[in-house]
Amino acid sequence: MKEQHSQIILKPLMNEKSTLLAQLGKYTFEVKKDASKPQIAMAVKELISVLYPKNKCEVLDVNTLAIRGRIRRSKRHGRVPKDSKKAIVTISGDALDIFSA
Repeated sequence: MKEQHSQIILKPLMNEKSTLLAQLGKYTFEVKKDASKPQIAMAVKELISVLYPKNKCEVLDVNTLAIRGRIRRSKRHGRVPKDSKKAIVTISGDALDIFSA
């Protein structure tokens, strides 16, 4: 089953560590749990070509991390957030405007 690239990449992750990595050309995204590294690389390349047509970028490396949803308790009740997957994508070329403040 072929999925659209916009369905593989769910959202960019913006926190202190990811903004520091963005200065080095490494961008952090939340992706689907069952996405593989080649699928993530193709999705990022396709989205960059759509969002930034003049940008000459190439995906060099993809690192993935599985994020486990931990139980958060409040008195008698507990809440379990969903498990997710994070991808750190190394890109050569021009910087992306999504991660710049």
